[in-house]
Amino acid sequence: MIKIAYLEVTSSSSKLSHVVKRDLHGLSETDLPKAVQSLLASMNVRRARAIVVIPSNQATTKNIEIPSRDPVEIKSIINLQAGRHTPYSREEILISYINIGVYQTNYTKVLLVIMNRNVVKRQITILEKAGLKIDKILFAPEGIARFYSKALDLTREDVPVGIIDITSQSTDFIIAFHGTVIANRSIPIGLKHLMTQGKDARDKLVMELAKSIESYQSEDIDKAPATFILTSDDAQMKELQPILKEKLSADIKIVPYLNQMQAPPPVLFKIAGEYNGDSFLDVIAPAGVAQETQVDLMPEEMRLQKTIEAQSREIIKAGVLAVLILILVFAVFFDKLYFKTTFKDKLTQDYSQKRQEAQVLEDFSNKTQIIKDYLNSRMTPLELINELYKILPEGVYLETIDLDDKAAIMIRGTSESMSLVFSLQTALEGSSFFKSVETKSTSSKQERGKEMTAFEIDFKLKTAKEEKDKNKTLDKNTTSKGEKDTSKKAGGRE
Repeated sequence: MIKIAYLEVTSSSSKLSHVVKRDLHGLSETDLPKAVQSLLASMNVRRARAIVVIPSNQATTKNIEIPSRDPVEIKSIINLQAGRHTPYSREEILISYINIGVYQTNYTKVLLVIMNRNVVKRQITILEKAGLKIDKILFAPEGIARFYSKALDLTREDVPVGIIDITSQSTDFIIAFHGTVIANRSIPIGLKHLMTQGKDARDKLVMELAKSIESYQSEDIDKAPATFILTSDDAQMKELQPILKEKLSADIKIVPYLNQMQAPPPVLFKIAGEYNGDSFLDVIAPAGVAQETQVDLMPEEMRLQKTIEAQSREIIKAGVLAVLILILVFAVFFDKLYFKTTFKDKLTQDYSQKRQEAQVLEDFSNKTQIIKDYLNSRMTPLELINELYKILPEGVYLETIDLDDKAAIMIRGTSESMSLVFSLQTALEGSSFFKSVETKSTSSKQERGKEMTAFEIDFKLKTAKEEKDKNKTLDKNTTSKGEKDTSKKAGGRE
C-alpha cells in the first residue's frame, strides 16, 4: 500500500492539496515505479520536495537510557549498542533516535528507532526510478506527535498525552511529551477490521490499547497519559470514545487532524468517500513538521552523496558567478573608458565656443562681486557705531574704535565701575552683530576727579571669516599696502 499527500507548507500553516492511495500488492519490481509515476501524474505535482515516511509497523523502537548527556557520546554509544536490540547485524540496519530528556542527572532517555537497511534502500530505489529525489526519510509516529503538539500546544503540558490514529489496516498508539514521541506501538487492527468484524475487532483493539499502556508503565518511561486523542471523527471513533474512556480511565477527546490544517472540499470528500475515511495523518504530519524532526533514516552513503552534490553545485555556482563578475567588470571598465573618451572629445568640440563665453561671464561676475563687496564694506563702520550705541551701558565712555580689513574690532574707553565693563562685555556677546568678545585689559585711573576704570576689549564682526592657520597672526597696528584705517573716536553716553 502506498499513500501520497501533497502539502504546501509555510511557517504558520499547512495546506493539503492532493491525496492518493493505491494497493501495490502483486506488482512486479519493474511495475512499481510506473505505478508511482501514474499516481504523481494524477496529482500534477512538479518540483516538490520528496519525503519518505516510515510507518511504525516497519520499524523497531526501544526506550533505553544512556549514561551521558553529551550528544556526541550519546550517538557513539547508540551506534555501538544498536545491534543488541535487533536480530540483524549492525551493517543490516539503519538507526536513529529521539532525545526524550535527562534522567537522574547524568542519564539521557532516548527512543531508539531501528529500520532494516534493505527495506529502506528498496523504497528509495523505487521512488528514484519514478523520478523523485528523496530529501528526508522520517518516522511517522514522531511526525504525528510533533504535529498534534504544535497544533494543540501540548509542549506546555506536565503529563504525556496519548494519540490513537486508526488507519485502514492498523492502529498507531503514540505517547507524546514535550513536543515529541516518547513511546509508540503499532497494533494490526484498523478501520477495515472494525467495519467487517464489528464488536470482536473493537474489543480486541481496546484490549491491545490497554496492554500498550501497561507495557509503557512497566518500562517506567514517564507518567501515564491522562488524556487520549482520537485523530478522526467518523462513526467508528464515536463508538470507541466511551468504551476507551471506561477501559483506560482517562479523558478521550476526538480531535480530527483535518481540522488542524487547510484542505479544499474535494480533498476532504475524497478521503471520506473514495478512501472510506482512511487516515492520511501518518504521511501528512511528518511533512508538515519535517524541519523539526530528530529522526532521519537516510542511509549514510546517500547523505554523503547529497553533501558532495550540494558542494559540487555550490562550486559550479561560485565559478560561474566569478566568471560573470569578471566579464561584467571588464565590460563596465571598457564601456566607461570608451564612452568617457568619446564624450570628452564631443564636449571639447561642441562647447569650445561656449567655454570662452562662460569665461567672459565669469570674469564679469568676479568684477561685479568685487564692486559689491566694496560697497557693502563702506556701510560696515556706520553699522558698527550704531550697534555700539544701542548696547553701550550708561557710565561707559569710548575713546577709540579700531576696525581692520579682517573685521576685527578693538575698543578702548573708561567706565565708572568694573561691573559696567563686564556688563558691556555681556552685551557684546549677546549681540547678533559681534562674536569672539574678549576683554584684553582693565586698569584704574583718575579722570574728572573720579576713580575710573580704563578697559580694552577685542571682538569681531559676525561676518568675519576665520583664518585657516591660527598660528599666523598679524600685528593689529600694522596694515598692508592699501589697507584702510577705519579707526574712529566716539564719546560715550553722558
